Amino acid sequence: MDQYTEMDTEDSGFDLHKLIRSAPVLAGRGLWCFSAIMDSILGWPLHWYLAKLNLEPIAKAGLDDEPTFYPIQPPSKDKFTSDDKNILDIEWQRKFLEDNTMSSPHYHSILDYHKAFMSSEHVTPEELVDRIQKKIEESETYDPPLRCFTQLNWQLAKQAAAESTIRYQNNCPLSVLDGVPIGIKDELNIKGFRTNCGRKKDMPVNEEDCATVAALRSLGVVIIGVTNMHEMGMGITGINPNKGTARNPHNDQHVTGGSSSGSAAAVSSGIVPFALGTDGGGSVRIPTSFCGMQGMKPTFGRVNASNTSLDTSTVTSIGVIANNVADVALVMNLMFIKASDQRFFNPGCFNPVRSLSDKPFSELKFGTNTEYVSYCHKEIQSVFETIVKPKLSKIVEIEFRELYMSKIAHMNIILSETSQNQQVWRDHYDTLTYQTKIIFSTCKRLALDHYMQSSAQKTRAIRMFKSIFEEVDLIITPTTACLPKRINPNSLTVGELDEENVLKTMWFVYLANFCGLPAMSINAGYTPSGLPVGLMLTAPWWREDLLISAAKHLETELKKPSRFHCPDSQKMA
Repeated sequence: MDQYTEMDTEDSGFDLHKLIRSAPVLAGRGLWCFSAIMDSILGWPLHWYLAKLNLEPIAKAGLDDEPTFYPIQPPSKDKFTSDDKNILDIEWQRKFLEDNTMSSPHYHSILDYHKAFMSSEHVTPEELVDRIQKKIEESETYDPPLRCFTQLNWQLAKQAAAESTIRYQNNCPLSVLDGVPIGIKDELNIKGFRTNCGRKKDMPVNEEDCATVAALRSLGVVIIGVTNMHEMGMGITGINPNKGTARNPHNDQHVTGGSSSGSAAAVSSGIVPFALGTDGGGSVRIPTSFCGMQGMKPTFGRVNASNTSLDTSTVTSIGVIANNVADVALVMNLMFIKASDQRFFNPGCFNPVRSLSDKPFSELKFGTNTEYVSYCHKEIQSVFETIVKPKLSKIVEIEFRELYMSKIAHMNIILSETSQNQQVWRDHYDTLTYQTKIIFSTCKRLALDHYMQSSAQKTRAIRMFKSIFEEVDLIITPTTACLPKRINPNSLTVGELDEENVLKTMWFVYLANFCGLPAMSINAGYTPSGLPVGLMLTAPWWREDLLISAAKHLETELKKPSRFHCPDSQKMA
């Protein structure tokens, strides 16, 4: 393997303060004024300054590494098996969930729904959709409204539920997911719905599903609707002035996190047992953490993102948010088989999560970095040091390199790909929120060389992780360095820019996107005030089995406070 050589810069440490510029928090009238200036001829000094901060470092790096565009690493065949047929067998699925689902007094799992449908005396899929409709309508009367869904089509949902009910009556469900209600982020194409990506402007109604949605539909799921998101995925709070802001069921005055805000809120509130999101910079794992759920982004290329706004992204993956680890594992595995992206991954070299205990937990080596974690909020540090680390038998101190350059490179790649691949944002620029306009305005100075140098930095970061995973099995950190922030009322109608909060929220998550690694956030506990704290595990490429095995063990070991109660989650919809 190539030897990692340190870049000749000062970027070998983790100084978060170096990354946080003394930029004010902009919301309300201040954000409007800043956006207006950026769009005018008076904005050129600001464009120059932002380019100096975000483009000049990567342009001056002079990297001679070969650029990596798609972060694909070949799977090691000796660790994989091609025998995946039994995962599609409903008896195997049922036993998998029976063996591994952690029951909760607050939430219903996929297994709970499946058992209820099998015994129609409890509830049928048709009856369940009627209850969910009432529940969502009730949630919109809350002050503030829950607003986890932005599009609903009860005719389509009830038709799918009726077909599922008939299959259960005939004792021939398609899978354990048959009849199970789900939400899907407003970034994935769903037949009969619009893909607005959180924008104000409505797009045409989709005539077909994207590959992943089609795969789940073939397993019998009932799509309740489209879940809310941060506009264009360009934010980590979930605040959306266009559609209304999805609220955190644990505390509606704090953000859900984003950009998959509605998916996390729909699961955390108990409306659906799992939902799909997308993750290009923590957009599944951040709201999963802030809403106290379990969520995964897989290895880049594992899940087919074709026929979506993501199909040319080199950092974004489709992920799953659920209320327990076993449900995440099952849904991800079914998507790996039914919706694998054969451009990048040969399903014949597939390592399914047949068991959540293939390697004893006590033998796993966990890598972490004390200084890296020291930037966390003190209550997050407390959970990590006093609750999580005592559960780990083997902890190895590891070193991360060039975080500053990787952070800049990741941002440049996202902005370059989004601005080039989404003509629609240019066509409807005037309808975008001020925050999104400001972010996209930084694209004006992006050049091909910035993208190439950023892709060369990706090569260096991948090399770093290869070295780390020679020492450890998994990397373990908090999911975010901060707690879900309190919502500024002025942000609800205009949006906000808060760079310090962005950097603290993304501090641990972006590297997995940049390098294409699988990563999972699980709930590690709560602060004294009841806000959730997330724990993140990162595994080598294609080793979701190892990731989920450790997550399942920690889910069982980490004790949740008995006082915890999430509103509306006790009854089956």
